[in-house]
Amino acid sequence: MLRKSGFEAFADLLSDCVSTEGFRQFYESTGVCQEDFIQILPQDFQGHLHAIDGSNAVIFSWAVANLNWIRAGYVTYHNKMWQRTVMTYDDAFFASAQEYAEQFGLYLKNIFGLKVLDLKETELERLSSYFRELQEYIALWYALRCAISGDLILYDGGFVDWESRLLKGALEVIFKEAKEKHIGILGISKSSTLAWGPGFSRPFVQFAGLVGDHIAPKNPWYVCLDNKNVQPNPNEWEGKTYIVRFSGASSWAYRVDAPFFVADHIDNTLGKLVDYACSAECYGYPHALFRAHREIRITNQEKDTQKLKLLSLLGKRGFNEIQLRNLLLDYHDVIEFRSRGIV
Repeated sequence: MLRKSGFEAFADLLSDCVSTEGFRQFYESTGVCQEDFIQILPQDFQGHLHAIDGSNAVIFSWAVANLNWIRAGYVTYHNKMWQRTVMTYDDAFFASAQEYAEQFGLYLKNIFGLKVLDLKETELERLSSYFRELQEYIALWYALRCAISGDLILYDGGFVDWESRLLKGALEVIFKEAKEKHIGILGISKSSTLAWGPGFSRPFVQFAGLVGDHIAPKNPWYVCLDNKNVQPNPNEWEGKTYIVRFSGASSWAYRVDAPFFVADHIDNTLGKLVDYACSAECYGYPHALFRAHREIRITNQEKDTQKLKLLSLLGKRGFNEIQLRNLLLDYHDVIEFRSRGIV
């Protein structure tokens, strides 16, 4: 018998998972049962909703350093209406192993009262990602500063492993102040690495959504992952993780992380978001996060414009085309006849 191709094996795996037998395997393997799908009841919400996001684009890359454009900020809604968009950072970041400490330290010390970072060699490759993450936390901090008791802040991303993160001190400050001011914070992830089942890993969020369609059609719901068999284990932090469908008319579910001071009234908190997830632009997803993504993201057109500005600045400093090619292009681009928009 001929061996199945990788494509055929993958197609069979998906077919098995969405069958009745696949649902049974999901229940048995994860420990999730029908009673775990709890209906979300809409709640009246008179407060402000703030949503945080960030963006990162490579302007040019050397083997030893990168020039990235970082942008971060937040949007504010009230009564389902957009109020304002605030950019808290919108500038270039030179990711250099020799220069990062001063750039990070400026924000860590002045805003969060933290010490300068001392990165391991293995972490230096992620300097731009860390700096974007820091700027997103700063945007969260600014939103928290303008928020009042009863407001809700949505962060585009997760919190599960925050206590082991490089920038955990910043989140510690943010969570402490949010708890004291009675302001809710939720981390909402558009994608997730949560998996279930032995053998081939199966995406947990997507299959929980399929099961939810079967169990609670046309209803918003949530599932708490406490004591569920999911990899990696989402229970190892001071908070709770949920799978949430914000709208019964949507087939999309999302991973939601709630710090401990929000998890104890999660029904009320999630209920506030039901009416914010009804826009035709992004049905089933909180519109504040959708708007934050659309307004804060760095587009390819913007990135190309910044590259041209950089070239103009270098030209004014006396660089010619040959010098720019030698400085800014990698030889991989030369042999593939690519310029990456540099020159």
